[in-house]
Amino acid sequence: MTEIRPFRGLRYQAGQVGDLAKVIAPPYDAISPDEQRALHARSPYNVVRLEYGEAHADDREESNRYTRAAATLAQWLASGVLVHDDRPAFYVYDQEFEHGGARYRRRALLTRVRLEEWAKGAVRPHEHTMAQPKEDRLRLLRACRANLSPVFALYRDPQGVISSAVQDAVSGRSPTAVAEDASGRHTIWPLSEERVEQWLEGQFAPATLYIADGHHRYETALAYRNERRAAAASWTGEEAENFVLTGLTAAEDPGLLILPIHRLVQLPQLDDSILERLRQYLAVEEVTAAQGQAAAQRLLELVAERGRSAAAFGLCWPGERLFLLTAKDPQGLVARLCPECPGQWRTLDVAVLEFALLGTILGIDPSPIEEGGAVTIMPNAQEACQRVQAGHDSMAFLLNPVPVEKVLAVADAGQRMPPKSTFFHPKLATGLVISRLDD
Repeated sequence: MTEIRPFRGLRYQAGQVGDLAKVIAPPYDAISPDEQRALHARSPYNVVRLEYGEAHADDREESNRYTRAAATLAQWLASGVLVHDDRPAFYVYDQEFEHGGARYRRRALLTRVRLEEWAKGAVRPHEHTMAQPKEDRLRLLRACRANLSPVFALYRDPQGVISSAVQDAVSGRSPTAVAEDASGRHTIWPLSEERVEQWLEGQFAPATLYIADGHHRYETALAYRNERRAAAASWTGEEAENFVLTGLTAAEDPGLLILPIHRLVQLPQLDDSILERLRQYLAVEEVTAAQGQAAAQRLLELVAERGRSAAAFGLCWPGERLFLLTAKDPQGLVARLCPECPGQWRTLDVAVLEFALLGTILGIDPSPIEEGGAVTIMPNAQEACQRVQAGHDSMAFLLNPVPVEKVLAVADAGQRMPPKSTFFHPKLATGLVISRLDD
């Protein structure tokens, strides 16, 4: 059973901060060092000071970016920069954005969701997590006692019952918050009518939620709840720590966009023998880009076309060489090269890449983004290919996106993809609505 709750959102006051677009930010895991500095410079009230503050050379246990975040939050509360809404509400959150020349609108319902262990099945993950980000988020949660950035979760609404009702509820209403920046337009409507709240709670009660983005935040919230419960003299289950701020989007939402996350590989030595090893298991075709066409764009087009009937990958190779790799029987390939891999994975391109191509054929650890590891990740295909040509990386593998149906199927099978297999674009913004656990 899924339990959602309205809450008194903590929100910026326009009279104090001016343009709302200058104080919101992406979640921490989408902020590069350069963007972190830019967000700090954008406004003295930008939420990055809470979500992902700058580290200082003289930081120590009693004074660091977590303690500074807590002090800043207290200061903004005292001065009225952030103010709680008068009554609990669900918050309808629309994101309008452009990608690939098309315009999208994606809708989420911001709510508190009761935390449940994965084993109960009400909330299901689809990716593995890593220890370091969870430790970072736990330290921040202990310091600030607030969910600053929402978890992003999907639910099934094949008949559009919930989506239609939410649209009816906001139709004709003026939004209470609008922010527009380079990433797009963000719009918020609170829903605080009791009958609407009760109806939504009833609709979501039998629903299964699927974590799309924010696995680390969800597991951190679970760990914090367990920590607080173990230290408490009594526990009712109604404490705010039992819930986590979550944005809920229908899996059928036409604005739901999943992008691929490409892999960059660094090897101590690179020669054509690697291509010969790949040819033992896959069809390897060298291709050329049309004059004036970006190499990555050409590869992505070919990968998308071939991917309709097979597992397909683009390979950016030094010397501006491009290759299309095709596995006509990906399930058989994964079963042969990685018999211990879960069955549901055998339909996933990312599993073929990581556990067959990288792990077995190339003999390298496929785990991405570990410091000093051979594999790193990059959502931007053009930049990935450029890094290869500049000599920063040995090669780049370009992938197709994982369809949402496969994301849900993996979660329903009780399995998880490798870390960073999906990129739900764009991220839910941080700072539009905060859920404070002390409220």
